[in-house]
Amino acid sequence: PVGPDYVLGAGDYVTLNLWGSLSQTIAREVDREGRIILPEAGPMTVSGLTLAQAQTLAENLLRPQFREIHVQLSLARVRTVRIYVVGDVQRPGAYDVSSLSTVLNALYSAGGPTAAGSLRTIRHYRNKDLVREIDLYDFLLHGLRNDPELLQPGDTILIPPAGKQVTIAGMVRRPAIYELRDERTLDDVIGLAGGLLVSASTTQIKVDRIVPHSARVTENIRIDDPADLAAVRTKLQDYAMDDGDRVVVAPIMPYSEKSVYVEGHVV
Repeated sequence: PVGPDYVLGAGDYVTLNLWGSLSQTIAREVDREGRIILPEAGPMTVSGLTLAQAQTLAENLLRPQFREIHVQLSLARVRTVRIYVVGDVQRPGAYDVSSLSTVLNALYSAGGPTAAGSLRTIRHYRNKDLVREIDLYDFLLHGLRNDPELLQPGDTILIPPAGKQVTIAGMVRRPAIYELRDERTLDDVIGLAGGLLVSASTTQIKVDRIVPHSARVTENIRIDDPADLAAVRTKLQDYAMDDGDRVVVAPIMPYSEKSVYVEGHVV
């Protein structure tokens, strides 16, 4: 179903329901010039008009011909539009999609971004103008869609290479490789990963870092009082992340660190 704000174009099929002094149902296709033919009123240009605007225009054109005429305009079949999906995508190329499609629909048709493609900065272009940048994390992690713009003929969707990436492993809810956009701190990265598990040890968080073009170093996040959650959060917010970092959150040890365990052939 489409709403009254749907923009008509060449190739759409519309149905006009007339009642009043004339009772009739008429099916029309919007021709290549963007027009439909009305009975006794001739051609009416509807391309670029919304359904609501086209309905009002049709009623105004028919009223001089028929007394007390009422018009309801509905969409019988939507047109297809040719768009282009390029960049780091599984199957780049031109696609014929429904005029009700959005950027997410087009990405699904093209197989989605590759492993090297970005999930944070999907760019939607119309001619040379940037219509919108879309962050797929809003949809994948939070279920929020931010692609309300419908695709139009000739639109281009560009998937650029991925930006800064951080790997997080261990006792978090969603261990994975995450691409950074506005996230800057270790607390932000843990938030992307769904937070710490209750069995995570906040005294054993390790970051493997790459010194650019030089070496690898390992840093341990020192937290003096793991029971003070506010202090732990502050410490995580103060630690800045870099591209290529690998965060490992260790589990709480299954034994006491202040005990000695004796096993084997002893009484």
